[in-house]
Parts: sequence; C-alpha cells; structure tokens
Amino acid sequence: MNVQCQMPIESILLSINVRWWNAEAAYAINLARALINDKKKVQVIVNRNSPAHQKAIQYNIPVITDISLDSVSPMMQLKNLRKVLSLIDRENIQVINSFKSNGSFIFSIAKKLRPHICYFKTRGEARPPRKNWINNYLYGPKACDGLIAVGRQVKKWLTQLSLEGQKIRIIHYGDSAALSELPVDKDQIKQKFNLPLDSKILALIGRNQRVKGHMILLEAFKKLRHPSSHLVFLIKDLNEFPEELAEIKMYIKNNYLDAKVTILGFQEDIGSLMSCIDVGVIPSLSSEVNCRVAVEFFSGSIPVVAFPTGTLPDIIHHQINGCLCEQKTATDLVEKLDWLLEDESRRIENGLAAFRSYQEEYTLEKFAKKTEEFYNLSN
Repeated sequence: MNVQCQMPIESILLSINVRWWNAEAAYAINLARALINDKKKVQVIVNRNSPAHQKAIQYNIPVITDISLDSVSPMMQLKNLRKVLSLIDRENIQVINSFKSNGSFIFSIAKKLRPHICYFKTRGEARPPRKNWINNYLYGPKACDGLIAVGRQVKKWLTQLSLEGQKIRIIHYGDSAALSELPVDKDQIKQKFNLPLDSKILALIGRNQRVKGHMILLEAFKKLRHPSSHLVFLIKDLNEFPEELAEIKMYIKNNYLDAKVTILGFQEDIGSLMSCIDVGVIPSLSSEVNCRVAVEFFSGSIPVVAFPTGTLPDIIHHQINGCLCEQKTATDLVEKLDWLLEDESRRIENGLAAFRSYQEEYTLEKFAKKTEEFYNLSN
C-alpha cells in the first residue's frame, strides 16, 4: 500500500451505504460537506432513496445510486467493481473512504487494480468488528491504507484485531453550528413550545429507546434541588418505540410531573429550540460511539451532563464544559445536574467552555483538516 496519497488531493469518493439516518450516516454526510467546503471534489455512493441519499441532495452533494454494495450476488459485486474502476478513471478519483463493511472489499480490489489511489475505512458502528482472519485482512494494511475511528472506544476495538503496521487515527464528529448567529428572543421561543419562561431547561435529544436513558433521567429529575428546572424530551419519531413512550408518559403522570416535563416530536428547526436549552443531558447506557448530540449542544454553548458511555468521555471535560458521571445511575446524575444548576455563573462558564471546545475541535473546518491530514498520512 502507498505510504502517501497522490498530492494534492482533489477528488474523493465516499461510500455511505447506511440504510438509516443515524450518527454514522450523519458523520459521513458531514464529512462530505466539510470536504466540499474545503474545495474538494466529492461524490458519495448511497442507497437509492435512503436518508443519506436525501440528505446528500439537501446539501447538493453529488450522488451515485447504481452501485449496490449490500448485494450478496457475486455477479452484482463484479458489476459494482467495474463501475468503481470506471468511476476512478473517469473522475480521476484519488481517495476512497468507506463507512460500512458491506461490499467494501471491492474497494480493496480496486486499490490493487488502480494502485495510485488511497483507500481508507471509517469505523463508526456501535459494535466491535468480529475477530477473524477476514477482518484481520480487510482492516489490515494489505487491504486499505488506514483506519479512521470515530472515538477511543472504536479505536480500542480495532486494535484488538491483528493489524500489525496499520495506521489508525481517531477523528471525532464535526458539524456546523446548531444555532443561528442572528439574535433570538428566548422568551418567544419558550412560548412557542409552551415552556415556562422562568425555568432552566434541561433537554435529552434523541430516540426514546431504553438505552438512551429517559427513565433514569426522569428518576433523577424528580430529585433535583433546583426548583425551576424543566425537562424537555425531543424525540425524533414519536411512533418509533410506542411501548417505551407509553412507559415514559405513565411515569410522568404517576409522579405528578406533567407541568415539569415536555415531550416534543420532530422539529424542522431544532436550532430555535436549542437556543433556550440551559443544560444538555445524555444519560445513554450504551452505544454513543459517535458524539453527534454532544457536539450539537457544544455548538450552542450548552454544557452537557452525560454518562461515561462510548465517545462521551473523549469530549466532555468534567466540570469544564459539562459533567461526566462516574456511574450510570440516577444518583450520580442528580449530583452532576445540581452542581451545574445551583450556580448560574458556573453553568455559564461551562457553556462558554463547551463552545470553545466546539470551535477548537468539532467544526466542519476542523473535521476536514483532520481527515485530509490523515489521507495524506502527513503526521
């Protein structure tokens, strides 16, 4: 494999055959946005009509939809290889970066047949790769030029494979700012969402799966000392997990929290809601190998209280830009939330530090720079 990509890098192919819109797909699409903003020519392979396809169109990212990487047909994969080789030749592709294991072996074959390109794999799935000889080869230096891990946990998983001589770099999620730079009337926004004007808003943003910790947060919220705190659950799809949603609503009712907790569904303009959030809460019990929601909070100067799950310990600096719980318990959550809420200047200082963390580490510009440096293997 090459020790350095052809310089300068101008043309990049990203393979994003992620079927659902999740943190992994968001990572890949945002990388495409970041590279395009840095004047690179970027094309993305996506599944036709998938959320990644729709997001790519939204951001004017050129898409390729006729390469079916998820196919189990050898004939189809041979056709895929021919299409990829044709694309490399026609578009002068210099770098390929894949985000899913399905079908990615064809890029290793393409690398053998077109040795001038560099091929990288990004691992962002919430589970470790299986330890077997196939993955030892496909993730190893004979099959690709380097691995990008989205956090320390993922890098640890990768290093448990037999990958002697392989380059691995942690590159965290990057995003554009969640909030508009234009001034907003927070009271007006609170009125729009029926939130009490004099309250401190805590928010959990994400699906209402049990592993996201809604019930633990409710248990902790009931015990908070701060009298004017109000909790918001922003749930992407209220119909996705109906049993869990019913359980959440029943707990709220049984504990007389109806006036203290607001449940919202999908919001087209999440930035307006985030402008009135005082503390972000991520009490996830598992997963969180990407740090998408934490970065969104940081970009809005919102400190984060989180469980030590996945990539969150990488980016939350305890009592600086938020608080990191030691244990995944309601008791620890109460302690950390009270620490932020009981001192307004402390909460503001942590929020400002959160925004500095965003500016220094998690903007699209930083995302592009770190990734391009690794493509060039300059460090």
